[in-house]
Amino acid sequence: MRETGQKFEEFVEIVRKLRKECPWDREQTIESLKPYLVEEVYEAIEAINDKAYDRLAEELGDMLLHIVMLSVFAAEKKRFEIEDVIGSIAAKMVRRHPHVFARGKAKTKEAVWLKWEKIKAKENKIKGLKHQGIFASIPQSLPALYRADKVQRRAARVGFDWDQVAGAWSKVHEELDEVHEILNFKLQTSNFKTNLKSQKPRLKEEIGDLMFAIVNVARKLDIDAEDALQEANAKFMRRFSHIEKKLAKKKLTVKQMDAIWNKVKAAEK
Repeated sequence: MRETGQKFEEFVEIVRKLRKECPWDREQTIESLKPYLVEEVYEAIEAINDKAYDRLAEELGDMLLHIVMLSVFAAEKKRFEIEDVIGSIAAKMVRRHPHVFARGKAKTKEAVWLKWEKIKAKENKIKGLKHQGIFASIPQSLPALYRADKVQRRAARVGFDWDQVAGAWSKVHEELDEVHEILNFKLQTSNFKTNLKSQKPRLKEEIGDLMFAIVNVARKLDIDAEDALQEANAKFMRRFSHIEKKLAKKKLTVKQMDAIWNKVKAAEK
């Protein structure tokens, strides 16, 4: 434990030195680090997905660098210190886990969630903060699929959920029918483009509902919707790379490209 603490303190001093002596670090602000922070998180997620644990250790180091840098920048403005960051999260974890650190009881993860929300509500009341709803703490900047999953899980905690996957799957068909209803009507009209433009807001809404419903099915099946879509992206790019190689040599028709695609797909299976 002492060695860990010593290494951490040395690392904080390295960051402080960089802040004073490196031209690039001197120019950075809390706001300027935002895109880098997001990038490092996604690189860590990629390492987890690839099960590349050596790389994960490196990416977690990059994340730690940004946490310390932001804390050093905040200390310069006399906002808070790195010790405040560590002390705050340590105290919160102890306070919100009475079943671990005190005499509270919670035998299931659902019981833990309920206890967590009650303690959180009590903390906000002490701070004078009004309850803004169960979704208030879900960041708007989250990727849409992740955010949909978190919204649905929050609603499920208070019982607003289907008992079975079948209910969620029926909702997908319901939303799909609504999209089909709009498209089917527009396809049959003579002025398709003009009519589609007038219905685009509604179509956008219905496609959003369809995607939300699909995330619900994935959640009920314990499948990460974001991961599933990323794997689909990777699969598409992998298969299309074979078409791309042919395109570099000659122009292909859609039928020829489709034939290559199907051949690659069959080979993978």
